[in-house]
Amino acid sequence: MTDQETSLDDWSPEQVEQVAAEVCPPDAITELLASGRGADRDAIGEILLKARDMDGLAPEQVACLIQVDDPDARAEIMDSARHVHETAYGRRIAISTPVCPTNRCINDCLYCPLRRSNTRLRRTSSTVSDLQREVTALLREGHRQLNLVFGDDRSGIHYVRDMMLAASGTRSGIEQVVRVDLNINAMQPAQLHELTTVAALGTYHAFQETYHPETYARLHPDGPKSNFAWRISCHDRTHQAGIHDVGLGVLLGAYDYRYDVVAILNHAQYLTARYGEPPTAITYPRLVSTSVAPASQETRWQVRDDDFVFIAAVTRLAAPRTAIVLCTPVMREVRRDLYGLGVSEVSVGSLSYPGAYTADGDPEVAGALTIARPRAMEMLVYRLCEAGFVPDLCSTQRSPRDRVVQAHGALESTTAERRAANSLLSLREYTMDYASPDTKRVADAVVQRELARLPRRVRSQTLQLMVQAEAGLRRQTL
Repeated sequence: MTDQETSLDDWSPEQVEQVAAEVCPPDAITELLASGRGADRDAIGEILLKARDMDGLAPEQVACLIQVDDPDARAEIMDSARHVHETAYGRRIAISTPVCPTNRCINDCLYCPLRRSNTRLRRTSSTVSDLQREVTALLREGHRQLNLVFGDDRSGIHYVRDMMLAASGTRSGIEQVVRVDLNINAMQPAQLHELTTVAALGTYHAFQETYHPETYARLHPDGPKSNFAWRISCHDRTHQAGIHDVGLGVLLGAYDYRYDVVAILNHAQYLTARYGEPPTAITYPRLVSTSVAPASQETRWQVRDDDFVFIAAVTRLAAPRTAIVLCTPVMREVRRDLYGLGVSEVSVGSLSYPGAYTADGDPEVAGALTIARPRAMEMLVYRLCEAGFVPDLCSTQRSPRDRVVQAHGALESTTAERRAANSLLSLREYTMDYASPDTKRVADAVVQRELARLPRRVRSQTLQLMVQAEAGLRRQTL
């Protein structure tokens, strides 16, 4: 390893610029798109054959697929994505919940209602007891995995760590949060290293919004996030700090999605090659129009529903075992398409202000980020089961290292069977503790159907654990 890969010292501007140039060479992305434009059906067919082997795709192959406009060729791409998605994830959909401890962001991102120049927004930050009340309310609905969204409020790393400890340490009866993801600003390695002391730390998410430097500069006129190179190099510093569970993301609608999809998957390949592990997650939020964020009302790069589904399909082919996260509302029919061919995790709820899940929350601090009626946990579980999917509440089985092992062909069936069984166990526990009779009915039908698909040995072990759960012994896994 190099000194840069082992040291927790602050990065110099020269280091930042050097890594940023490796992560995202804009001219190279443009050249990939130019060479991949207009690929014929034979070339597309060869790419799809490779994708079905579960080995992923190179950026130049992504550049070919993402520019396909022919409806028949697109249909072939989505059929291949369904095959790859079914192989990697079955019909499991993980569930997470966003929680915003603070809205005191100091950036001035033109697409975000929380931007600093929105002077109509009342700013506030949660205390430890405030957050504990929110977490307790969520635990009582059956939530197990949280995503703490901080923005860039400069409260300091100790505040972030305190909020993580409060979230992971709160109990409601036997219930406790088992995984705390973070969506937070870019930091120096030494700051990030302090977060590794929190046992429940899950994925560190940092979204680039767009990989196009000129557009990025226009959308981020001021604040720490305005530094493109600092932002895009943050995942390298995260790895150096000892956090290897990282998530990427772009804001669909900020720029041409073809460019950004090629760039983000190029970034994913860079991280895999450099650190030996693929990113854990890729998230595709979509631009949501609001009067207090001028860029959110721009329509030039607006992504249609059919393109959104196509983006998920291409991403699944390129990154077969990286979670694709759905975090913005879509119509029910579109959501089912996304679940079937790419999306493997969904964020339940769309409230984005401190205290959102308790009676003491103040909607006046939401900054117009209440972008949809919050989908209660049980409603999401019911709809997933009704559509034939398995709500996956077992957050302990989402390890990026598992995906690396699978990518090399070892333990493929064992890992897949274990994950399938654990998802059924967690769903059965949820229905026993929280579900109404209607939800229990549709969930039990899904459990019985999926049990029948398990090998006899695994099915027998799973049924034994379900009997023990009925007797009160919970949170067991295969």
